[in-house]
Amino acid sequence: MTATIQPGTPEKPRSTAGLGRTAGRGASTTLVGQLIRIGVQLGGIVVLGRLLAPSDYGLVASVAAIIGVGEVLRNFGLSSAAIQVRDLSRHQKDNLFWINSLIGLALMLLAVLFSPLIATLYGDDRLVLLTQVLAGTFLLNGLATQFRADLNRNFHFVALAGSEIGAQVGALFVGIVMALNGFGYWALAGQQISQGILTIIILIPVTTWFPGWYHRAAPMRHLIVFGSNLAGTQLLGYASRNTDTIVIGATLGAGPLGLYNRAFQLLLLPLNQINGPSTRVALPVLARLQDDPPKYDRFILLGQTIMLHAVTIVLAFSCAQALPIISIALGSRWLGSAPIFQILAVAGFFEAAAYATYWVFLSKDATKQNLYFALTTRPLLVAFVLVGSLWGVYGVAAGYSIGVALIWPIGLWWISRVTDAPARAMFLAGVRAILGYGFATGVSWAAVQWIPIELPFARVTLGGVALLAAIGLVMLIWPIFRRDVRSITQARSFLRTAKASKSGSPSVDIDTDQLSPARIPARNRTAGRTRLRIIRRLDRVVHGLAAASALPYLRDRAALQHATNQLRPFDLRAQRWHVLVAPPGEGNIGDQAMVEAFLENVEGPVQVLVRRPTDVRIPTQHASRAQLVPIPHLIYGTGRVHRQAMALLAPVLDGARSLTVIGADIMDGAYSVRASSRRADIASLARSIGVEARILGFSWNGHANVGVRRSLARAGRMGTRLQLRDPVSSERARTDRFENVVDVADAVFAARTSCSLAVTEYLGATPARYAVVNASALVGRSFDQTTEYARIVTALLEAGLRVVLLPHVVRTSGDDAAACRAVFDRLAASGGLTDSGVVLVNRLLSPAEVRGLCAGADIVLTGRMHLAVQAMFHEVPAVALSTQGKVAGMMRLFDTQELCVEPGVGLAERMIPVALAVLAERESYRDRLAARLPEVQRLAALNFSGLPSATRSHSPALTAPSPTPHRQGPA
Repeated sequence: MTATIQPGTPEKPRSTAGLGRTAGRGASTTLVGQLIRIGVQLGGIVVLGRLLAPSDYGLVASVAAIIGVGEVLRNFGLSSAAIQVRDLSRHQKDNLFWINSLIGLALMLLAVLFSPLIATLYGDDRLVLLTQVLAGTFLLNGLATQFRADLNRNFHFVALAGSEIGAQVGALFVGIVMALNGFGYWALAGQQISQGILTIIILIPVTTWFPGWYHRAAPMRHLIVFGSNLAGTQLLGYASRNTDTIVIGATLGAGPLGLYNRAFQLLLLPLNQINGPSTRVALPVLARLQDDPPKYDRFILLGQTIMLHAVTIVLAFSCAQALPIISIALGSRWLGSAPIFQILAVAGFFEAAAYATYWVFLSKDATKQNLYFALTTRPLLVAFVLVGSLWGVYGVAAGYSIGVALIWPIGLWWISRVTDAPARAMFLAGVRAILGYGFATGVSWAAVQWIPIELPFARVTLGGVALLAAIGLVMLIWPIFRRDVRSITQARSFLRTAKASKSGSPSVDIDTDQLSPARIPARNRTAGRTRLRIIRRLDRVVHGLAAASALPYLRDRAALQHATNQLRPFDLRAQRWHVLVAPPGEGNIGDQAMVEAFLENVEGPVQVLVRRPTDVRIPTQHASRAQLVPIPHLIYGTGRVHRQAMALLAPVLDGARSLTVIGADIMDGAYSVRASSRRADIASLARSIGVEARILGFSWNGHANVGVRRSLARAGRMGTRLQLRDPVSSERARTDRFENVVDVADAVFAARTSCSLAVTEYLGATPARYAVVNASALVGRSFDQTTEYARIVTALLEAGLRVVLLPHVVRTSGDDAAACRAVFDRLAASGGLTDSGVVLVNRLLSPAEVRGLCAGADIVLTGRMHLAVQAMFHEVPAVALSTQGKVAGMMRLFDTQELCVEPGVGLAERMIPVALAVLAERESYRDRLAARLPEVQRLAALNFSGLPSATRSHSPALTAPSPTPHRQGPA
């Protein structure tokens, strides 16, 4: 049976489950559309500005300022009402169409009737007919209002942008043709009328809805109330914004008004092309996030940040280089509008900032409060304009700018009283943009004063370079401003955040899976990786330069010193503790293994610093002396929250006996420049207050970012032990002239626990010969490793081994569970699975369980270095994929460099011969590992030498008194 929707049934908007993705597409479409519209409008300003005189624009502006009041009444806020309301029936949409259309018709007739009065006000009879012609826009726009609202409500941004661009291009063509044929100001009137006609012609076919007759029974009161409040607000806003035009036109004439109008239109170009369409995207999203305050706050702050920076960088450049820009675009006769534009640019910024306040009023259904706010503040703006008119056109511009600047903070205060919006955060974001771009504007203006105005292109070029350089400098020295700019680059990722579906293969029935890899379409993965690469490169440059300047370290040292001075003196009778700065963890067995190795080799109390309590676990046998200390923003935070992290770090270091940073493969900036520099700086901070500091055995790639290199060099100079875990890394560190370098091995070689529970669970009490295979999600990003690993597993099966597919890292940034599952599913689909021949580990094991599982294996094949470490811990040969030379350095300790295989296409051809050779000479390889292992364990124990109560080297125990607790699912 086919379901039908009755005309009176409410049409509910889409659920918020896919709202982020929809908003992301809408934002992208709107941005592209607006870039095109800006180009068209700018082209129209340039072409028509050279074909028409300032007085032509003054005449049309005189009429538009008055009849525009009717345009606000024509809309009556009903388009926003149709978008904001949660449920809207077909009958209600029909009624809204007829209301808008009838209001438009009535206003058109009123404009025609009062056209002689308008001409009398300005003292120009030409305005009678001009007003009557332009009055037709009331009816045309009234007919189009609900078609636009329907497309907007249903997120049909492509159709909406296409209709607007098409109408704008066609209207511009009409205007240019009329101007070339000597029609003068009538060319501008023809452009406006033709744009209204073309808009309707395009909208009707692309909109899936077409209005029916008026329906008396449909409930309309709440829509009318919403719209009337909004219309009152918009009417007050329009009146206050156009008082300047009326005053100048009535007192100074069409010529000065034309100059002012062109300056004001240049100001409105970025504002209208960014603010209005951003509202089009933001309003339907915010209206659906009203019941989710955290998401609402994040969205409003992100939207404000994007809009502010997008508008302000344009205004900053235009304000600084107004003279050459107007000279190039409009010609020398329009240079008188340049100083007017520079004054109005101040108003432009605050207009942009106030738009987010407007979003809050609308999305929170507080239009009555918005009306009260307008009644209170708009007369203030009118007063400033009237006072400013005593000093002529420049005074009017200054009065308008001052009034708008005062209204913005009043609006934020108002929404803080009537809603729960983050008004304080919105204010601070605006202040940062004012200061940052204000400085850049001054630099850009000063940089070109020595160039004559007769060379406008040279001034524009140099001014643009100076502006960008100044913004770069502000980003370098001001972390919060840098964070704001970076949030714009990450906006797409934020808007597209959506829940990933969890599904397994239909051909494999495993009910006990605790690791459920998310399936993401290949196209989305590719686009996401491209964006991530771009963001990471920007991160490396920005944070590398910051770290190289030493400013972040100096700020942290000052913040730590300030926090330390507030502490009470440490009780000398109290027991001090070791401090361990943990790695990211949260689903990474290698990270957990390094934490456990530290706890097993160091006696006394330990405080483990983590981002969040779920990052790592304290094993049961160490729970009485070790505790997790979450400091979320210590490594990755910026601005105020990072300074707060310094305050939390102060008492930890005040009672510290030592500080150890787990280094591993995260110290050279390959993953995050800021995080690597921060870890080195924390060691330097500890040394600055006299705490012994070291970085636990880590790799060094030899071509690290300059900021990371300088941070680590500073740590070495201050006495931090830089413990390199393989000879290759050690040679590179010494080549970089690091001080206090110590040769060690990976700390996990000094672990002492092993547990066989996983062997019994997955292979039984008496397992046959088997191999452990890990498919790394990190390595597999650059090639199709599923096919390669399927061939490798098949070769191992043919060699008479069972195969255990073991995920070693399970988190969003590297999901081995998904990679191993993909290999398992490929084998199942191809019929390559024999009875119990391949076993998929479906939970995240503990490090002790991993070591126990590797202990009984014939061979381990892995894309994760720490899985190879834990195999060699039991003298089991491991074939590992080489990344950045780190694995090769470890293999050099055992003289087994041939067991390093390069990842990439053709992996199976390279790995299978190596694996079969190892199996053929298994005992020989075990003897080689056994001969080297004691020396490697001695080097691993050096990680902890010199620490108070540190233990000596130990032989690995094959059983643990109690199994190490493990996580029961993905991170």
